[in-house]
Amino acid sequence: MIDLRSIEELGEVELDALKELGNIGVGKAATSLSQMLGRTIEMSVPNAMVVRIQELHKVIDAEKMVAGVVTGLDDIENGQAGFLYITFPEESSQKLVEILLGDSSDEEMADSTLMEIGNILSSAFCDATAEMLGVTLIPTPPSFGRDFAIAVIDAIVSQLADKSDYVVVFETKLEESEDEIEILVMLVPNERFVNYIFQLLGMVE
Repeated sequence: MIDLRSIEELGEVELDALKELGNIGVGKAATSLSQMLGRTIEMSVPNAMVVRIQELHKVIDAEKMVAGVVTGLDDIENGQAGFLYITFPEESSQKLVEILLGDSSDEEMADSTLMEIGNILSSAFCDATAEMLGVTLIPTPPSFGRDFAIAVIDAIVSQLADKSDYVVVFETKLEESEDEIEILVMLVPNERFVNYIFQLLGMVE
């Protein structure tokens, strides 16, 4: 088993592998969004990192309001594997809805749009992760909410049966024409799923 204390000490090669995992996921999502909207949407993961939950404040503004979509991940053989948390900072969520709808004044429609984008991203990441790890993952129905970022993370972590102290963070960019939106995709795995990931990176024999 991997020594979890070593996770935050990943080298450049391992972090590049994580970033590639993220790029495969957002590539699938971009294709789905482009087909749905009938125009080109590009997405990329310029950075991927593993951080301790206690240090998430270094990555996200814990006191900032965000729109977020939470999806559970179930491993068909071993049960719950963790959660995906897609966050849209408030200013990014407004801009994203304007890009996609042309008008963000209808709050219900805006929330529905963000929910659908989060659902597409979650499904794409789930498929990409399962394909790379050679496991079968099934996303649970997503839930949407607006809250302080850290409150949602705390709620997710409290639901994990096998606690993990780490979150895999994919800094994601969505580009359409001249507009660029920043989105955070956070994978909150349980310990078993952490080991799946690091088997992929060659860190577990």
